[in-house]
Amino acid sequence: MKAKRLLGIYSVLGVVILAFSVSMIFSFSNLRKYEELAQTELTDTTWILAQAEVELIRFLYALDMYMYGEPGDVTKEDVVEHMEIFWSRLPLFLEGREGRRIARIGYAQETARTALQTLERLEPAVTGLQRGDTEGYRKLRAELHGLLIPMRRTLADFRQWQEASVGIRTERQGRIYAEIVVAFIGIVVSSACLVLLLLHEIRLANRARTAEHRASTRLSEAIESFSDGFSLLDKDNRLVLFNHRYREMHAPIADLLAPGVEFETLVRARVERGLVPDAAGHEEEWIEERLRRNRSPQSDFEIRQLDGRWYRVSERRTRDGGCVSIRTDITSLKQRQHDLADQQQRADSANRAKTDFLLTMSHELRTPLNAIMGFSEVMKQEMCGPLGNDRYAGYADDIHQSARHLLAVINNILDISRIEAGRLELDEQAVVIADEVERALRLLEDEAGEANIRLIRSIDAELPALLGDPHKIQQIVINLVGNAIRYMPAGRRVIISAQRDGEGGIVLSIEDNGPGMTAEEVERVISPFVRLSNPMVRQKDGTGLGLPLVKALVELHGGTFELKSKPATGTVALARFPRGRVLSEDRLVAGGSAAGPA
Repeated sequence: MKAKRLLGIYSVLGVVILAFSVSMIFSFSNLRKYEELAQTELTDTTWILAQAEVELIRFLYALDMYMYGEPGDVTKEDVVEHMEIFWSRLPLFLEGREGRRIARIGYAQETARTALQTLERLEPAVTGLQRGDTEGYRKLRAELHGLLIPMRRTLADFRQWQEASVGIRTERQGRIYAEIVVAFIGIVVSSACLVLLLLHEIRLANRARTAEHRASTRLSEAIESFSDGFSLLDKDNRLVLFNHRYREMHAPIADLLAPGVEFETLVRARVERGLVPDAAGHEEEWIEERLRRNRSPQSDFEIRQLDGRWYRVSERRTRDGGCVSIRTDITSLKQRQHDLADQQQRADSANRAKTDFLLTMSHELRTPLNAIMGFSEVMKQEMCGPLGNDRYAGYADDIHQSARHLLAVINNILDISRIEAGRLELDEQAVVIADEVERALRLLEDEAGEANIRLIRSIDAELPALLGDPHKIQQIVINLVGNAIRYMPAGRRVIISAQRDGEGGIVLSIEDNGPGMTAEEVERVISPFVRLSNPMVRQKDGTGLGLPLVKALVELHGGTFELKSKPATGTVALARFPRGRVLSEDRLVAGGSAAGPA
């Protein structure tokens, strides 16, 4: 009887132990599947972080191609589309279940918010970027490229967090095991719960596998969509994957392209088959240099192909020792650079020929003009006797005035040509601005009086001397004041002033209250041989060389020339001489010799 009872108890205990063991086995299996699910969720988070980095790289690539590629390759709409795709990835860092998970990772959400703020701030610059705006492009790319580092740091922080998460899950798993040991669950309840849980886990596992397959497909499609050649090497420098564009760029060695082939094998094959013209005659050295670049990528470089095409190669090492390579076809860019250099050379040659022609012709014309002026002066003063008719004296005066005007034109052309050719030199000495202004205005007083124009001086009495050419400074004043007189109605005034500026230099200002000019007209009159015609003012002879010559003479002194004007208000011409040409009074030498800077 006792044996039967013990047998019954042992049987019950055996059944209970067996049921508990089966329950524990199924629980272990369940926990492992939960671990797989958690890993899948981490993979989704990794995909979100990596996809944001990929979209940023694609955005930067689209921006580069828009600036330097063919006009039809990448449009501004493509650049904006890539910006918006990258933009759309960032809210995933901040919202939903993935956002809550990412919030635990270092500065991930702060990085996302910074990126969103940067995109919001740069959006007008991106949408308004033009192909020729190289400076704007460099600023944009510098700021956008600066987002890559925090993105990559976020991905690295997530991997560290993932490792810590594994430890936490292991600790939790141990606690669950302990709870299973101390907690007794009835066979029926345990079995029922186990069955329900298994059904639920199967459904979740199917979902996870579907999501993983979808993510893998998206990554493959993204790589295939690159218009550049893309390849990935492992830490042993063996080819892992590549896209169709990479295969097209390596068509002559397509028979060797396969996962597992060594990078050195591909390099040697291209050299041995004569596909790299730059390697001819020093093949081993070129191969060694190419392998060195691959082992330690520093910056992008260019490779010329046998068929004349050019590729820009960008290589970067991954954290696991692999290497990502992107090849961009820049053949059209190289051709444009060559064409531009050729056009620049032809333009420089034409400009030199023009300058030499003007210099030669100016010298040739001055000799007969001097003779015409001399003989007309003799006739006008009747040095050899009376002319016999008063009209001849008037004709002689007209000849003399016309010759003087033509000589002034030739002298202006000659000065501009000398400046362009770098042959005009300054006779530098200590110049008192007030004296040179007064000498120039004495030559213009008669013309101003005839035109009923008031000349008002406003020169700072304590203005220091200036190291410069007095005749050139007089010429600057004569041209600027003469222009103001000729292009103003009667009864107006011209103010000539000179004073120190905020940087320690001297600024010479000629201000009038004439009809003024529009911004477009101001830009035009700075160009040689441009004259503006206004029927409301007096018409005078001119060639349009006065303002360009003034600008050139001021710049020859190391200064800057600025013209400000508004219609119906007037015009202000500013000649700024730098601080380095201002002389201190206590170091001026008697006789007007140069002294040190003030």
